[in-house]
Amino acid sequence: MRFTTTMVFAAALASGAVAVAQEPFDACELFTQAEAESVLGKGASPEPPNPKVKRPKVVSTCSYFGSRDGKITAATAQFRFAKTEADVQRAFDEERLKFQSKPMLIAGGRAFWSAKQGQLHVQKGRAWLTVAVGSQKPAEREPEPARRLAEQLAKKL
Repeated sequence: MRFTTTMVFAAALASGAVAVAQEPFDACELFTQAEAESVLGKGASPEPPNPKVKRPKVVSTCSYFGSRDGKITAATAQFRFAKTEADVQRAFDEERLKFQSKPMLIAGGRAFWSAKQGQLHVQKGRAWLTVAVGSQKPAEREPEPARRLAEQLAKKL
C-alpha cells in the first residue's frame, strides 16, 4: 500500500503524535454561534450534546444547524494542526491535488474550494481549516458563504 503525506498526517493526528493535538482544544470556542448565524441566518443552533458521552479533551469539529426555505442547512468547521508548517503545507497541497479545486483568496492564508466535497480548505501557518456551509448535499453548497466564514475564523488562528 502506498502511503501519501495526507495519510501520514491523518495518522499522526489520530495517534496524538502531533504536539498541538494533545493540548485541550474545543473548535466551538473558535467557531461561535454568532459566526454561524452570520452565514446561516438567525436561529442557528449547535449540535445538541449527548449527556451519556463525556466530552473529549480535543474537539476538532464544530457544527451549527439552521433552516432556509424549509431545508436543513449546516455550517461546519474542522480544525487540524501539525508540528510544523511544512508538514501541514505538504498535506494541504496533496489534498488540493486530489480534487478538482478552485484557488480562493483568504487574508493571511492559502485556500481552495472543492466543489465535489462542497468544502473550503484554508491553510494558515500550522493550522488547516475546513469549512462547509449550506445544504446537506455537497453539490448544492456555494463557496461564497464558506469564504465569508473562513475569513472570520482564519483571523482567530
